[in-house]
Amino acid sequence: MGKQVVLLVGTKKGLYILRGDGARKNWAQEGPIGGPFPIHHASYDPRDGSMYAAINSTWGGARIEYSRDLGKTWEKSKNPAFPAGSDRTFFQTWHIEPGHAKTPNVVWAGIEPAALFKSEDRGETWELNTALDDQPSRAKWNPGAGGMGLHSIAIDADDPKKMQVGISAGGVYTTTDGGASWAEDNQQRGGKEDRPDVFACIHKLLAHPAVSGVRFMRVHQDVFWREPGETTWRNRNEGLPTNFGFAAAMHPRDRATAYVIPLHDMERLAVAPGIAVFSTNDRGATWQRNDRGLPPGARLGTVREGMQTDRLDPLGVYFGTSNGQVWASRDEGKSWDVAAQYLPYVTSVHAATIEG
Repeated sequence: MGKQVVLLVGTKKGLYILRGDGARKNWAQEGPIGGPFPIHHASYDPRDGSMYAAINSTWGGARIEYSRDLGKTWEKSKNPAFPAGSDRTFFQTWHIEPGHAKTPNVVWAGIEPAALFKSEDRGETWELNTALDDQPSRAKWNPGAGGMGLHSIAIDADDPKKMQVGISAGGVYTTTDGGASWAEDNQQRGGKEDRPDVFACIHKLLAHPAVSGVRFMRVHQDVFWREPGETTWRNRNEGLPTNFGFAAAMHPRDRATAYVIPLHDMERLAVAPGIAVFSTNDRGATWQRNDRGLPPGARLGTVREGMQTDRLDPLGVYFGTSNGQVWASRDEGKSWDVAAQYLPYVTSVHAATIEG
């Protein structure tokens, strides 16, 4: 059998699983799982087929669950926890990132209050990364509108010891030694000189999955690109209708292509003439509006984990909205169809490409 796509859709009231046919035209819906609680993120680990879900219960406490059978059954992990004597307590999980292929049992989790945890047993137990926690600048981190979370974990395509994390609101930190030490990584080129704090609030930071050193970042103000060997962030917002938004995605094969959904800053909704996905195929030098099939004039919203791509050819692109829809493109973002609707508010979309 060929490859198929499974969409893990987090909502404010549980996780839904959409299983697509080979053509990605019909979707069988399951769920909710973990309801009625918010799911900030769910992910698929292509190394062993595990699935992970950040279930953030408003009573009874947040928890991370994992599935080893493609979502049929779920088990609770031992939650991330700060060491005894810490001044902080685990509140909720923002992101779960499977590790590099060269580190087969490693999984990373970003939580609130902002901290990075590592699992070396496929997500069953978690250990705090103390080097990041001991950063002198941590005292200056402060909550964004959604809370003070570490929500982006960008692992280099070639070297698992090289990665970045994005914190809202605390900026970007880089390690080149697997997390033993970290350095602030917020120097920009071509940005707004009157906004030296622009990187305080990261919205989404991505590492290209195939090309070492390529990074794409959506911050509170503007989008930025980085090429291999560069140590500054290049502003790439020109051509977008606004400088605000949350969701971002990268093409897994084309190292110059990325996607964003621009929003109105204060309203957190799409601007006129309605929701659209903007794409670039030249590292953000130019942007193209893509809205064929999307409802004209619809001022829909989407959040930071709300968009991702699959690994098929042609590429599938997917995003979820605040009114409970999941949209799917089978032609690299040029046109769109509804994959699901009438769900609760969609908080995350993860596209798992699985051998059928």
